[in-house]
Parts: sequence; structure tokens; C-alpha cells
Amino acid sequence: MSGHATRGNALDVLEDEDLELRELFTKLQQNRGLSVGERAEYGNLAKTVIRHVATREAALVDVTRALGDAPEYQDVSSRLGSNMLEGRPYLDRVEKMSRGIQGMNLRIGQDFDGEMLDLIQVIGTEIEWELRQGLPQLRGSRTGASWQGDLKSARHIERHAPTNLRPDGPRWWERAPIISRLITGYDHLRDFPRASKRSR
Repeated sequence: MSGHATRGNALDVLEDEDLELRELFTKLQQNRGLSVGERAEYGNLAKTVIRHVATREAALVDVTRALGDAPEYQDVSSRLGSNMLEGRPYLDRVEKMSRGIQGMNLRIGQDFDGEMLDLIQVIGTEIEWELRQGLPQLRGSRTGASWQGDLKSARHIERHAPTNLRPDGPRWWERAPIISRLITGYDHLRDFPRASKRSR
């Protein structure tokens, strides 16, 4: 997990994950060699990316829920909702390709790297918009306190962020606290062997 579970709310998680993923994408691009060590490092980074993208998705679901249909946020809310839907098919593919596979073997017998590069391109574009425009606009709003009070805590978001997401939009249980927590735990167990602890 990203290590900020006790800080803030879903909006904070979204910003933190965007910044973390920006760094992880750069590291992943720099570790695409074919030696055993490079493949192991690539695998650790790839599995870490999947977890962080899933947490970012959970934050997007909650932020768009809290914004609702408020007209003053319509443009930002619409773009965030679009970002959430656009990245899911790419996450779905890399999650399925990585499930239960040791990190150093992710690129053996499948075009995992190609799929990951597609994910990076799509999510990376969304992240840059969120950091430069979307999030500053939401944080700078005078009426932000009204809807931000409806946001779930950072701890809740991180504990309820399943990696197996439906490509065409959130399932109902992604908003159901107990069920989403159980499915998140199952997803993490199913991904054994996963990224080493130092990489998470």
C-alpha cells in the first residue's frame, strides 16, 4: 500500500496516488532490461503500479460520488468520471496477465510490457490533467467544504480498493464497505507471489 492510510480523505488519496504513479511510471520505463535482476525489478514495479492504479480508481469512484450533480463542479466531475472509465480496460488486462505470476516472469510468453505501456500512456495523460487542472480547481473552490465532508477517509479508500475491476465501470459492491473490503483482501491474496515488501 502507499503508506498514507491515516492522512486525509479520498481527494488526498487521489492526489497522492497521481504523484506516486508518476514516479513509478518513470521507474518502470527505466527498468525494462532482460537480465534476471532487471526482470525482477520490473516485476516488482509492475505489481506495485497495479495496486496503486487500483487505489487511484477507488479514490476516483468516491470523489465523483461526493461531487454528485452539483452544477459548479460539472466539468471537473465529468472529466474525472471519464478518466475513471477510460483507464479500467487497461488495468483489467494487466491485472489479469499478472495475477498469480511471479514478477520476474511477467514478460515471458505474453506481451505484458506492451499492455503496461498502453496503461501508462492512458493513465499518465489523466494524471497530468488531474494534477494541473482538476485537483487545483476542486481544492480552490469556496464551497468545497460542503462536498468534501462526504468523502471517505484515506484509510477507508486504501482498504477498499480491489484490483479486479470491471472494465466498463464500477460494480455496486465497490461502494459497499464490507463486501469491497473482503474482495480487496481476496484480490491481494490471489496475487501471490506479489511485489516484494520494499517495493510496495
